[in-house]
Amino acid sequence: MLESVKKIAQHKGLAGIAAVAIVAAVVFLLGNRPTLYILEEQKLSEAPDFFLEGVQVKSFNVAGELQETIHADAANHYIQQHTKLTNPVITRSTGNISSVASADKGLIDDTSDSFTLSDNAIITRYQGQQESARVEALTITYNDENQSIHGQSQGKLITQQGITESDSIRFNLVDNTATLEGGVKGHYDVSKH
Repeated sequence: MLESVKKIAQHKGLAGIAAVAIVAAVVFLLGNRPTLYILEEQKLSEAPDFFLEGVQVKSFNVAGELQETIHADAANHYIQQHTKLTNPVITRSTGNISSVASADKGLIDDTSDSFTLSDNAIITRYQGQQESARVEALTITYNDENQSIHGQSQGKLITQQGITESDSIRFNLVDNTATLEGGVKGHYDVSKH
Protein backbone atom coordinates (compact mmCIF):
# COMPACT_ATOMS: atom_id res chain seq x y z
CA MET A 1 0.00 0.00 0.00
CA LEU A 2 2.88 2.31 0.72
CA GLU A 3 4.06 1.82 -2.80
CA SER A 4 0.66 2.67 -4.28
CA VAL A 5 0.57 5.91 -2.19
CA LYS A 6 4.05 6.80 -3.52
CA LYS A 7 2.90 6.22 -7.11
CA ILE A 8 -0.19 8.40 -6.61
CA ALA A 9 1.93 11.17 -5.02
CA GLN A 10 4.38 11.00 -7.93
CA HIS A 11 1.54 11.27 -10.46
CA LYS A 12 -0.04 14.19 -8.58
CA GLY A 13 3.35 15.93 -8.39
CA LEU A 14 3.83 15.51 -12.11
CA ALA A 15 0.29 16.75 -12.71
CA GLY A 16 0.96 19.80 -10.49
CA ILE A 17 4.21 20.59 -12.26
CA ALA A 18 2.49 20.14 -15.62
CA ALA A 19 -0.36 22.47 -14.54
CA VAL A 20 2.11 25.14 -13.40
CA ALA A 21 4.02 24.82 -16.71
CA ILE A 22 0.82 25.20 -18.75
CA VAL A 23 -0.26 28.28 -16.78
CA ALA A 24 3.21 29.84 -17.21
CA ALA A 25 3.16 29.14 -20.97
CA VAL A 26 -0.32 30.72 -21.37
CA VAL A 27 0.70 33.82 -19.39
CA PHE A 28 3.90 34.14 -21.48
CA LEU A 29 2.01 33.85 -24.77
CA LEU A 30 -0.70 36.34 -23.75
CA GLY A 31 1.90 38.79 -22.50
CA ASN A 32 3.80 38.72 -25.82
CA ARG A 33 1.00 39.47 -28.26
CA PRO A 34 2.46 41.01 -31.45
CA THR A 35 -0.26 43.68 -31.61
CA LEU A 36 1.24 45.37 -28.56
CA TYR A 37 4.51 45.86 -30.43
CA ILE A 38 2.73 47.16 -33.53
CA LEU A 39 0.83 49.72 -31.46
CA GLU A 40 4.02 50.87 -29.75
CA GLU A 41 5.78 51.28 -33.13
CA GLN A 42 2.82 53.30 -34.46
CA LYS A 43 2.96 55.64 -31.46
CA LEU A 44 6.70 56.11 -31.95
CA SER A 45 6.34 56.84 -35.69
CA GLU A 46 3.85 59.64 -34.89
CA ALA A 47 6.19 61.25 -32.34
CA PRO A 48 8.69 63.92 -33.39
CA ASP A 49 12.30 62.82 -33.84
CA PHE A 50 13.37 66.10 -32.22
CA PHE A 51 11.80 69.29 -30.88
CA LEU A 52 12.96 72.82 -30.05
CA GLU A 53 11.50 75.70 -28.05
CA GLY A 54 12.14 79.39 -28.61
CA VAL A 55 13.25 78.86 -32.20
CA GLN A 56 15.10 81.47 -34.27
CA VAL A 57 16.62 80.35 -37.59
CA LYS A 58 18.38 82.59 -40.11
CA SER A 59 19.30 81.63 -43.69
CA PHE A 60 21.78 83.52 -45.86
CA ASN A 61 22.54 83.45 -49.59
CA VAL A 62 26.06 82.82 -50.97
CA ALA A 63 26.79 86.57 -50.84
CA GLY A 64 26.10 86.54 -47.10
CA GLU A 65 22.81 88.48 -47.36
CA LEU A 66 19.96 87.51 -45.01
CA GLN A 67 17.24 85.75 -47.02
CA GLU A 68 14.97 84.17 -44.42
CA THR A 69 14.27 84.31 -40.70
CA ILE A 70 11.99 81.89 -38.86
CA HIS A 71 10.78 82.58 -35.32
CA ALA A 72 8.52 80.15 -33.47
CA ASP A 73 7.57 79.30 -29.90
CA ALA A 74 8.15 75.60 -30.66
CA ALA A 75 9.21 73.36 -33.54
CA ASN A 76 8.61 69.60 -33.80
CA HIS A 77 10.47 67.80 -36.58
CA TYR A 78 9.20 64.46 -37.94
CA ILE A 79 10.96 61.75 -39.91
CA GLN A 80 8.39 62.26 -42.69
CA GLN A 81 10.44 65.39 -43.64
CA HIS A 82 8.22 68.09 -42.17
CA THR A 83 8.33 70.42 -39.19
CA LYS A 84 5.32 71.63 -37.20
CA LEU A 85 5.64 75.15 -35.77
CA THR A 86 3.76 76.93 -32.98
CA ASN A 87 3.18 80.68 -33.51
CA PRO A 88 5.55 80.95 -36.47
CA VAL A 89 6.70 84.20 -38.07
CA ILE A 90 8.57 83.64 -41.35
CA THR A 91 10.29 86.57 -43.05
CA ARG A 92 11.78 86.23 -46.56
CA SER A 93 13.65 88.95 -48.45
CA THR A 94 14.94 89.32 -52.00
CA GLY A 95 16.33 92.71 -52.92
CA ASN A 96 13.82 95.37 -51.86
CA ILE A 97 10.89 92.91 -51.74
CA SER A 98 10.13 91.11 -48.49
CA SER A 99 7.28 88.96 -47.17
CA VAL A 100 6.25 88.34 -43.57
CA ALA A 101 4.07 85.30 -42.85
CA SER A 102 2.51 84.51 -39.47
CA ALA A 103 -0.12 82.24 -37.93
CA ASP A 104 -0.97 80.23 -34.84
CA LYS A 105 0.27 77.00 -36.48
CA GLY A 106 2.66 76.20 -39.30
CA LEU A 107 3.94 73.21 -41.23
CA ILE A 108 7.17 73.40 -43.25
CA ASP A 109 7.94 70.82 -45.93
CA ASP A 110 11.67 70.14 -45.48
CA THR A 111 12.16 68.91 -49.04
CA SER A 112 10.71 71.92 -50.90
CA ASP A 113 10.93 74.97 -48.59
CA SER A 114 7.16 75.36 -48.96
CA PHE A 115 4.95 75.88 -45.94
CA THR A 116 1.33 75.91 -44.79
CA LEU A 117 0.00 78.27 -42.14
CA SER A 118 -3.30 77.80 -40.33
CA ASP A 119 -5.42 79.67 -37.80
CA ASN A 120 -5.09 83.46 -38.20
CA ALA A 121 -2.79 83.06 -41.21
CA ILE A 122 -1.45 86.27 -42.75
CA ILE A 123 1.20 86.92 -45.41
CA THR A 124 2.16 90.55 -45.99
CA ARG A 125 4.33 91.62 -48.92
CA TYR A 126 6.44 94.78 -48.83
CA GLN A 127 8.23 96.69 -51.56
CA GLY A 128 10.83 98.75 -49.77
CA GLN A 129 9.09 99.86 -46.58
CA GLN A 130 5.64 100.10 -48.22
CA GLU A 131 3.05 97.32 -47.82
CA SER A 132 2.03 96.26 -51.34
CA ALA A 133 -0.34 93.34 -50.62
CA ARG A 134 -1.65 91.21 -47.78
CA VAL A 135 -3.39 87.84 -47.91
CA GLU A 136 -5.41 86.66 -44.91
CA ALA A 137 -7.21 83.29 -44.60
CA LEU A 138 -7.82 80.39 -42.26
CA THR A 139 -5.19 78.41 -44.18
CA ILE A 140 -2.46 79.80 -46.42
CA THR A 141 0.00 77.67 -48.41
CA TYR A 142 3.19 79.11 -49.86
CA ASN A 143 4.58 77.07 -52.78
CA ASP A 144 8.27 77.87 -53.22
CA GLU A 145 8.59 76.05 -56.56
CA ASN A 146 6.04 78.14 -58.45
CA GLN A 147 6.29 81.23 -56.17
CA SER A 148 2.61 81.36 -55.27
CA ILE A 149 0.41 81.87 -52.23
CA HIS A 150 -2.93 80.07 -51.89
CA GLY A 151 -5.37 81.27 -49.21
CA GLN A 152 -8.33 79.02 -48.45
CA SER A 153 -11.48 79.74 -46.46
CA GLN A 154 -12.44 83.28 -45.47
CA GLY A 155 -9.74 84.72 -47.69
CA LYS A 156 -8.98 88.42 -48.03
CA LEU A 157 -6.68 90.19 -50.47
CA ILE A 158 -5.83 93.65 -49.20
CA THR A 159 -4.00 96.07 -51.50
CA GLN A 160 -3.68 99.86 -51.76
CA GLN A 161 -6.63 99.76 -54.18
CA GLY A 162 -8.98 98.02 -51.72
CA ILE A 163 -10.14 94.79 -50.10
CA THR A 164 -11.40 91.71 -51.92
CA GLU A 165 -12.87 88.70 -50.13
CA SER A 166 -13.37 85.19 -51.51
CA ASP A 167 -13.37 81.52 -50.59
CA SER A 168 -10.06 80.94 -52.37
CA ILE A 169 -7.26 83.35 -53.29
CA ARG A 170 -4.24 82.47 -55.42
CA PHE A 171 -1.53 85.12 -55.58
CA ASN A 172 1.33 84.73 -58.06
CA LEU A 173 4.44 86.41 -56.63
CA VAL A 174 6.30 86.43 -59.96
CA ASP A 175 3.85 88.58 -61.92
CA ASN A 176 1.84 90.09 -59.00
CA THR A 177 -1.52 88.70 -60.14
CA ALA A 178 -4.34 87.30 -58.05
CA THR A 179 -7.06 84.79 -58.90
CA LEU A 180 -10.14 84.74 -56.64
CA GLU A 181 -12.80 82.03 -56.63
CA GLY A 182 -16.08 81.49 -54.80
CA GLY A 183 -18.15 84.22 -53.13
CA VAL A 184 -16.02 87.06 -54.44
CA LYS A 185 -16.85 90.53 -53.18
CA GLY A 186 -14.79 93.65 -52.95
CA HIS A 187 -14.57 97.22 -51.76
CA TYR A 188 -12.41 99.77 -53.55
CA ASP A 189 -11.88 103.44 -52.83
CA VAL A 190 -12.00 105.51 -55.99
CA SER A 191 -9.65 108.46 -55.98
CA LYS A 192 -11.40 111.87 -56.30
CA HIS A 193 -9.21 113.84 -58.76
